[in-house]
Amino acid sequence: MTMKRSHRAALAAAATTGAALAVLSSTYGRTPAELWLSSLFGTASAAVASAELSWIADPERDARLARVSAERAPRELSELRAPARLLYGAHDGGLPGDVGGYLALEEAVGQTLLLTQIYAAWGDGAEQRFPSRAARAIWAVGSVPVITWEPWLSAFKRPRLSLRPAATPDHGGLTDIAGGAYDAYIDGWAKAAAEHGHPILLRFAHEMNDGYRYPWGPVNNPDPREFIRAWRHVVGRFRAAGAGNVLWVWAPSVSYENYWEYYPGSEWVDWVATGVLNYGTAVRWSRWYSFQELFARHYERLAPLGKPLMIAELGTLAAGGDRARWYEEALTGFAERHPAVKALLFFHVASDATVTHEPLSWAFADDPAVAGAVRRALAAQANHAQEVQR
Repeated sequence: MTMKRSHRAALAAAATTGAALAVLSSTYGRTPAELWLSSLFGTASAAVASAELSWIADPERDARLARVSAERAPRELSELRAPARLLYGAHDGGLPGDVGGYLALEEAVGQTLLLTQIYAAWGDGAEQRFPSRAARAIWAVGSVPVITWEPWLSAFKRPRLSLRPAATPDHGGLTDIAGGAYDAYIDGWAKAAAEHGHPILLRFAHEMNDGYRYPWGPVNNPDPREFIRAWRHVVGRFRAAGAGNVLWVWAPSVSYENYWEYYPGSEWVDWVATGVLNYGTAVRWSRWYSFQELFARHYERLAPLGKPLMIAELGTLAAGGDRARWYEEALTGFAERHPAVKALLFFHVASDATVTHEPLSWAFADDPAVAGAVRRALAAQANHAQEVQR
């Protein structure tokens, strides 16, 4: 029996589940990947039932996952606190509802991505609760969830107890978070995260020092100490709930030089992250930047913190330069040049309208030149790592 490539991702989920990825379940019997997953986490069929999802992985993905398992994929909490090697991951714009783009990216780059990033907003709707099904499904398929948790306080429809009068919930919202006004919501997430039982990387209130982009930034919370108090309060609530499986990812925008003012302290942070996105000439406030121009000097500043570093959003647009060459230069010899970086996540979104009226595309899986450049660079990186281990 053969399986058409177009049928390799068969997604079965109700729209209300809010789930993301799914579990490997082969129609060809017990594949190496299925054996590995079953031995570690119970049978694949049980995981499918818990996630209310299923996907059929093609033999190529099974083989890649088997190779990853042979290398002992670092999914223990202690290993994720200080990974011995560079981990790859991604956010695809179709997640959490559609895994097709994520699978296409894996195939294009020749890697089984071990870190799967999804975005979750605060609010009191059902869709803003902790994404338990998505987290279980990501874990069951052999990856680790990376959740970017965005405190959009205006999304709460029921009134909250504010500590002071405000024009909007976002104005001074970090003070309210630190003061306990959102504890019921935070505690619900903490309890569900603890019940998940497996490691989660939680990237809370990212780019908090960007003065224009997000409502939790300086436009509504001008004192960086407000952010530090809110961060420590949220982390403390999770710890009190027994959610020691959550690793906290502090992710400032390095486009603003004041990011040090927002550092919560070593005991409150497990990972340090930033984005490296080249907008090229697609927007009037940008030009074509190389990866090194965007990241090198900030790497030298962040590495001494002694935390594993993450590039949480890596990508370039096409306008203004050569995308294939950009990725090639960024990724060739990456681990040797940036040994403190332990996670690199592609930002693979085909329709991003967060900063422009017209959507921008960061996706490249369907561009043979770009995908080929990425694939070759990652393969060379893997070969070099193997040679070093010998």
